[in-house]
Amino acid sequence: MHYLPQGWIICKLNEIIELFGGFAFKSKDYTDSGVPVLRMGNITKDFKLNWNKPKQPYIPIHRLSEFEKYKLEGGEIVICLTDLSETGAYLGTVAIVEGQTPALLNQRVSKIIFNETLINKKYLYFALCNPSFRHYMVSDDTGSLQKNTNHNYILEYKFQLAPLNEQKRIVAKLEKLLGKVNDCQERLEKIPTLLKRFRQSVLAAACSGRLTADWREKNPNVEPAEELLNQLETPYPKPHFNVFEQSCNYDIPNSWKFIPLGKLGTLTGGGTPAKSKAEYWEGHIPWISAKDMKFDRIRDSINHISEDAIKNSSTKKIPKGSILFVVRGMILAHTFPVAITDDVVTVNQDIKALIPEKIELNEYLFISIKLIAQNILFATKEATHGTRRVETGVLQNWAIPLPPLEEQKEIVKRVKALFKKCDLIEQRYQQAKAYTDKLTQSILAKAFRGELVPQDPNDEPASVLLEKIKAEKAEQEKKPKRKTTKKRSQK
Repeated sequence: MHYLPQGWIICKLNEIIELFGGFAFKSKDYTDSGVPVLRMGNITKDFKLNWNKPKQPYIPIHRLSEFEKYKLEGGEIVICLTDLSETGAYLGTVAIVEGQTPALLNQRVSKIIFNETLINKKYLYFALCNPSFRHYMVSDDTGSLQKNTNHNYILEYKFQLAPLNEQKRIVAKLEKLLGKVNDCQERLEKIPTLLKRFRQSVLAAACSGRLTADWREKNPNVEPAEELLNQLETPYPKPHFNVFEQSCNYDIPNSWKFIPLGKLGTLTGGGTPAKSKAEYWEGHIPWISAKDMKFDRIRDSINHISEDAIKNSSTKKIPKGSILFVVRGMILAHTFPVAITDDVVTVNQDIKALIPEKIELNEYLFISIKLIAQNILFATKEATHGTRRVETGVLQNWAIPLPPLEEQKEIVKRVKALFKKCDLIEQRYQQAKAYTDKLTQSILAKAFRGELVPQDPNDEPASVLLEKIKAEKAEQEKKPKRKTTKKRSQK
């Protein structure tokens, strides 16, 4: 045990608190409104409550009296006994009940009971957010598919009890310091949104001609896009409703030209080799599916297939420099993934690839498609099992603003330069976020080593405080327990 500050004492949690478990509410009793049921999923890993969870359950308000002993009025400290995550980050996480109250305590969440005149509530809360308690809880993994703990294990934790007056000083200091950390974290959390908006504005400027307006003034004699269009041999796609007309409803420079995507290259799909043929999946050729479409540039994948797999299935090799789209899947409910290939790949049936007729067009095409991705989402249709799909005709006929080839190169250069600056800012954001995340735990650790505020020799020592707590608990145990009966609901 490390150095213990003057006046402090080590005691087990069972000497100063009790735990009261929640009720096993039945899902058939849940409604869409009423009294919220506080479940383990409501407790976040940053020690707060989130009442905005999907499918938040409620119990009808007229039934509240049936579960009086499980009612939370607000201000209670609750602790999570089960964690469904892989890391165990939520196991033993605590929170103070606030927001939607009254609420009802569900099973696998427990309420901490203690004498608030003898233990400062915020001191207890912060102590259970402390890294040493977090480490103690994460080391308890008694479940198989999920991580569980129990009251006995929690109550065996060796707690650092400070004198009551020092508890108050620690809480005041923590609230001041952590308030500043929280303000910093809130400001940092705005950066990803700002960067996303900036990148989108760069793409919009690039594909409308605004980004290179000065370049056109200096290069007035550049061969117009019409000449580039005349060189393309790929036939125009068959019109699909009025997709083309509706997608070219904005202004572009006179030297540019709107052109259907399908005119710029061949749009091809893929397939899945037989899963029963193990040898098909032992090759080295990347086989791209939607789960690989997480990056702008792709050269590898989770799964790989062989040459025989290609010969005996509908999948085919897609050359380097092609542009890939996810055209079917749940992800299309919110995102239209686009990527450019940096090597030869194959794709499954949920992916389409545009193989540009002129490879020198691909980098600008990628930029322009990234811009229109959000608009294409509005054109998706429902497929089987609630998934979404993009029709091939929609893709082929979507209007692409095509600049002269030399201007395309300038656009790509400028976009890459601006995006590189965004990437540098994003790296600094990640570093700052990691630092502030660790800072909270560092401050808490320092507080419960007795290093955050000075000790006062005039404070009543924690040993005396502990005896008072024990005496108060013993007195409570002498009192007869009040019998409660569950009221039947009126039908």
